[in-house]
Amino acid sequence: MKGLPPPSARLLCEFAALLGIAGLLTLGGCATPPKPPPTANEALPVPLRASQDEVLQEVMTTHGDETYICRRTPLAPGAPGAPSVARAVASPTSSGLRSDPTQLLWAPFGSEATLVDASGESVGTVAPGHYFLSYDGSYVKATTTAESQVGANVLTWARYTASYDAGPRPGTGRFSNVSSIQRIDTSGGLPPQAGCELEGSRLLVPYGATYMFYRAKGVAPIASSTALSKPSSGLN
Repeated sequence: MKGLPPPSARLLCEFAALLGIAGLLTLGGCATPPKPPPTANEALPVPLRASQDEVLQEVMTTHGDETYICRRTPLAPGAPGAPSVARAVASPTSSGLRSDPTQLLWAPFGSEATLVDASGESVGTVAPGHYFLSYDGSYVKATTTAESQVGANVLTWARYTASYDAGPRPGTGRFSNVSSIQRIDTSGGLPPQAGCELEGSRLLVPYGATYMFYRAKGVAPIASSTALSKPSSGLN
């Protein structure tokens, strides 16, 4: 029909993807663009950099949610988003009103996301409490050692050190020798506003990030490919 605009390239790509037509994807310019390399360790703020006694073991990306809980927090005079005057509430011990020196704010609870390795395989998860869990049974419990607000309106970049790591057996598993982790190149993850209304309610905010896993120099890398994550087929 005359007068109708041609379908957009994006719609063509989505249509081709639904039909599984690889040729259309390639010929139509719909191929997935290569991911940019992660920010180099030397380009990070100094507190976030890995130490000279560590080597990079693995790079993973993730997409998931940052969880927040609405909690009552003491007022910080002059802080962004803080009311200039404490609100008046009914006092349970008197007939009058008292000043309430608190406010309801979204407090971070932790990340819940899937970890994807360089081959595009889902190999583990990030869980609240700075847990990094591999499907092969190994895991890391990490502690935040530094944070930096590198970009506006996105999660901080951070460096974690391993306070505890374990494998299904000593020295085995993807995360059994991890010494530190960097969270960099973040996107999203912040609530639309600092304040909230219903105490105890939860908010899930989508986020993405790159995680850089390090091990101590001199420690051999673990054979932690998807072979450890998947059950054996029984074939030799």
